[in-house]
Parts: sequence; C-alpha cells; structure tokens
Amino acid sequence: MDAATPPETAEKTEPANRPSIWPKVPPAFVRTVLSGHSGLGLVAAALIYIVCLSGTVAVFLNELKLWEEPAAPTQTVASPQAVQAFAEAITKAHPKAGVVYMGLPTPDMPRLHAFVGEQVFVADAQGRIAGEASAPWAHFLEHLHIYLHLTETIGLIVVGLVGAALTGLIVSGFLAHPKIFRDAFAFRWAGAKRLSQADLHNRLSVWGAPFHLVVAWTGAYIGLATLLLFAVAGVTTKGDVAKVTAPIYGEVPKADPAPAPFPDLVATLAWFDGKPDLKPTLISLTALGTRGQLVEVNALMPKRLIYAERYTFDVQGRMTRKLGLSDDGLGKQVFASSYPLHFGSFGGLPVKIAYGLLGAALCVVTSSGVTIWLTRRRDRGRPAERLEKAWAAIVWGSTATLALSAALQLALKVPPVWTFWAPLAVLVAAAVAVKDARFWIVSLRIATSVILAAVVVVQAVKFGGLAFGGVSLGVNLTLLALAAVIAPWRKPLARAAA
Repeated sequence: MDAATPPETAEKTEPANRPSIWPKVPPAFVRTVLSGHSGLGLVAAALIYIVCLSGTVAVFLNELKLWEEPAAPTQTVASPQAVQAFAEAITKAHPKAGVVYMGLPTPDMPRLHAFVGEQVFVADAQGRIAGEASAPWAHFLEHLHIYLHLTETIGLIVVGLVGAALTGLIVSGFLAHPKIFRDAFAFRWAGAKRLSQADLHNRLSVWGAPFHLVVAWTGAYIGLATLLLFAVAGVTTKGDVAKVTAPIYGEVPKADPAPAPFPDLVATLAWFDGKPDLKPTLISLTALGTRGQLVEVNALMPKRLIYAERYTFDVQGRMTRKLGLSDDGLGKQVFASSYPLHFGSFGGLPVKIAYGLLGAALCVVTSSGVTIWLTRRRDRGRPAERLEKAWAAIVWGSTATLALSAALQLALKVPPVWTFWAPLAVLVAAAVAVKDARFWIVSLRIATSVILAAVVVVQAVKFGGLAFGGVSLGVNLTLLALAAVIAPWRKPLARAAA
C-alpha cells in the first residue's frame, strides 16, 4: 500500500488498467479537432478585435463626416424658417420618401441636414438644398461597428454576442488574476517579451476596467435587445414587434394617404423656446402631406445622460405626446442612456478623446491577450505558427485595410466594404502560407503607417485648402500622428522567452 494513500480510501482506488467506456480516438484526429477548436477561437477573437477597432474610430464619426465632406455648408444655428423651408424642399424633391430625418446643427455636427434613405442632404442658411454630403466611408465605418456588414437584424445580434463575450472575458480575467489590482503599477520592462506583454495586458485591463465593462455591457445590451424584443413579441403580441417597442421608440402611425396640410415646423420649434433644458437635435417626419403624417422631435437634455427626450406634435405644431425616456420608469432611462454611454456622445470633445484613448487600450488588451496565449503555447512546446501568423495579419491587416478603404474611397470612390474585407482576407491567407509572424507584424505596421499618410495626402489633394482648417485639420494631424506612432522605427530585437 502506498504510504501516501489513507487506509480508508485505499480500497476504493480504481484499478489503473480499467478499460474506458469511450472508443479509442486516433491521435491525428484529436490534433485536427484541437486545431479547429483553436481556429474558431481565433475567429471569435478577430470579431472582438474588429468591433473594438471600428468602435474606437467611430467615436469620432461626426468629425469624420465633416472631414470626408468639408465643402458642405456649415452653420451653428438654423432658424425655424430655414428648417421649414428645408423640410418642404426635401419633400418636394423626394415625394416617395416614407420617413425623413432632419438633423439640426449641433456642436459636433454644425449642419442642417436630412437623411433620405442612404442619402444625406445639407441645407444652406435659407433652407435651400445645397447638395449631398452622404460621407460613404463614415457610413461604412458605422455599419462595420454596428452590423459587421451583415443584415441589420443578424448583424446586431452577432455584435451583441461579441459584446457579451467581451464582457465575460473582462469579468473572468479579473477573477482569474486575484492580484491584478495589487500589481496595478508593476511593469517588467526588461526581461522576457512574454512577461512585458502580460504586464501591459494586465495594467491596461485594470486602468481601463470601468470603461471596458461599460462599452462591452452596453454593446451586448444594444445588440441582444433585438433578439429579446423578437422573443417577447412572439410570446405577448403574436409577433408584433412594433407593439413591444412602442414604449421606447414610439407608436407607428396608421397609414392614411388622404392629403393634409404640411406641418408647421416653425410653431413646433417655437414650443421649445424658453426651455433651456431642452435642445431640439432631430426631427422625424413620417408620411408628410397626408393625414397619417407624424412629426416627432428628439430634444437633448444637457443635464441628463439619456440620448434625448422625444415629443410628438400635430400639424399645427402643438405638442401632443411625450415619450417619457427621461422620467417614465427606470427601464426607459437605462435604455436611453445606453447609447451615449456606449458611443461616448456626451460631454463633448474631451469625453470623445478619453473614449478614443481607452478604446485604443481595449484594442491593445484584445490583441495582447491572444498573443500571450499563443506565446504560452510555444513555450510549452505546442507552437501554433499558422495561428500566430494569422493573428498578426488580423491585428495589423485590419488597421491597414481600414486606412486603405478610406484612401480608395476618397481618391476613386471605390466601395469601402470591398477594399476592407477582401484585402484583409487575402492578407490572412498569405500570412498563413508564407513567412513568419514577425515579418507580417513589421510589414503591416509599415503599410499602415504609409497608407495613413497617403490618406492625408489624398484628402489634401481632393479638397485643397479645406484640408488645412477646422475639423479637417484636426483629423489630418491625428492621422499623421498615428502614422508616426505605428511605424516600426527600429527593428524588433529577438528576446528569449522566460
């Protein structure tokens, strides 16, 4: 009897040669399954990284729209008469448009503009249509982050699942590292690369934890709310989603094509006079010129976190209904606050800059987390070279192709969806086939740096002096700074892993 085995448990010890109830699986099959399992994990990590990267850039979506279309007229304030004239002009030019969304000038989008389907039109100071300013690259970026260029419903659910996975990874990361807060300022600059990567990963995780949890949770909430709404509608309203969403989005008006007077938007906007806590930012116009028309106004409340309160008006400009996003129950307020919290659309430019920096940190945490896992596999004698090369291509290839899509859209109006996804797929396939991970990291960093500088050149050539003033100047200087930071100024030195 083994001295380490208590007498009372020795008799219960199972025989070492007891046959397994499971059939013997060939080792080659096991290796193939494990490889496929690791590959699926890398795909999930890639989706998380792309959503984080696109979300970080999308924080500055309005600034990018102004940068992409700097020639469009701007105005800090639009008179009610100009708003009325613009609405009538848009309706006359697009009589079949079911819904028109009119954006009023705001500090980060100083334009009177209207959304008609996928098109965006801007107005001059008198409310005349001055032209189109659809900003296709910014639109591409928005859809990349929110839908991953899938259909809207499926895309929202997939991105919501990505947010849920990221939330789980953040929480489990803290639970798996109980000393992470104690070591919040410890960093091993010298020594093995794996250790410094782990320290960078852990330090950024601690410092950015509140932000990371907020954006991950709100992303999951916004995305998976769609799935929840379908489930609730199936149980409570026989699949009528509109009835379920009415308390948070408003009721859908009944169609009545009979002619009716055009709504008085001057009187509508006059209702907000003398109400400093309400600033109209968006007007939704449905079925204009008919008895079924609906006028809704989103009003920003500067002292509240909600994205807006929504008011409904009749054709004479009298307020008939308040949606209650600001005071009608905690659920509505949480819902209405999730969007500003996720996109950083509160607090002006300082908050956006903070979101940009913390978003970049989240990208680093995501990238380094997978890199640390792959490095540990190598240290334990189970290297996954193809996964290492694929991950290098995903991380730096996505930044390079994102910049490439902007350059080609500005220069040649090439659809950015194709110039992002197709080159990225080619890069990943090429990385798996040839060279090593270090080659792809260095090469793609150089490519990203060069393309970012090229984007600035293309924008300057296209718009001339407009590229060196206002928002365009700020964006271009930021792009040049990023190009300088990303460029590998010295050849990485090989360091032995500890």
